[in-house]
Amino acid sequence: MGAVGACVKRPGVMGLLARLTVPVGAAVQMVVLPPGRNEVIEAIGKTIVWTEAAAIIGFILVHFFLVERRRRTVTTAESP
Repeated sequence: MGAVGACVKRPGVMGLLARLTVPVGAAVQMVVLPPGRNEVIEAIGKTIVWTEAAAIIGFILVHFFLVERRRRTVTTAESP
């Protein structure tokens, strides 16, 4: 996890994959090892984690594409 954390600030796809590691890992954990002792608590836990993971993944992707678009615009504006 330390190596992944070190790559979070990198631009490009490598940084994107590093930022997506934790929310994707949380969603996968709900499939492999769900929380709780009964079905109700398990369903509530899965719903909360999957909702938060989806929201965080969406936020990360929107931010990534906005930054990339801005980076491409600046690069094309600077080159004559």
